[in-house]
Amino acid sequence: MIRQLARMELLRLLRSPLAWILLAIVQFLLSWQLLEALESYTGMAEAERRFGLTHFLSLQLFGFAAVLSLFITPILTMRQFSEAFRSGSYGLLSSAPVSLTEILLGKYLGVLWFQLLLIGLALLTSLSLTYGSALDLGLLGASALGLILLSAGFNAIGLYFSTLSNIPALAVAGSYGTLLLLTILGQDNFGRVGGLLHWAAWPGHYLNLQLGLVRSADLAYFGLLSMLFLGLALHQLERRRNA
Repeated sequence: MIRQLARMELLRLLRSPLAWILLAIVQFLLSWQLLEALESYTGMAEAERRFGLTHFLSLQLFGFAAVLSLFITPILTMRQFSEAFRSGSYGLLSSAPVSLTEILLGKYLGVLWFQLLLIGLALLTSLSLTYGSALDLGLLGASALGLILLSAGFNAIGLYFSTLSNIPALAVAGSYGTLLLLTILGQDNFGRVGGLLHWAAWPGHYLNLQLGLVRSADLAYFGLLSMLFLGLALHQLERRRNA
């Protein structure tokens, strides 16, 4: 049932002009960033090149893709529940013989499958250079894995805020605020508290994957981030059902 709900959600997204506009914008921006990165790399003196081409692409292109994911995900998730609350269609969905967990995971996976298309654009854009250079495919795979995990966490945050209100604009504002907070938490260090805040920020964990360091601690961070906000979203849906 979860797979069927996710498929329906994906098809609903693909039928909307917004999805194709986002895909076109992302492809244009990624292509532009690739050309900028190549121009910057080839313009460096040999002594200035601290990284190989694949590392440079991983940091530049996939770093830019992470920023795009941060801005795009709240737009994709804002109407998942809030629009259904406002239109009344959620009442019909929740009365069907489907659990709240299945509804939540179906919507979550549907959006995540669409995000995989966006991530695929970043990966294919990088792989386009394999015809003229020797790229480290393992490093690109680690970067793509990091982008998938990051998008999964952002998706869970967006869905949670979508369950809080029937106004999509409020869901977007809450998502952006939380994502911004998780971005800047690691900027300062205040002793032990600062260390905890730094761990809670996503950029450091994502950077490790960009550098090809696939560590269990970073994988656990993204897994906990997704499960935390999915759990909060499920709790909010249960409160709404019992209200």
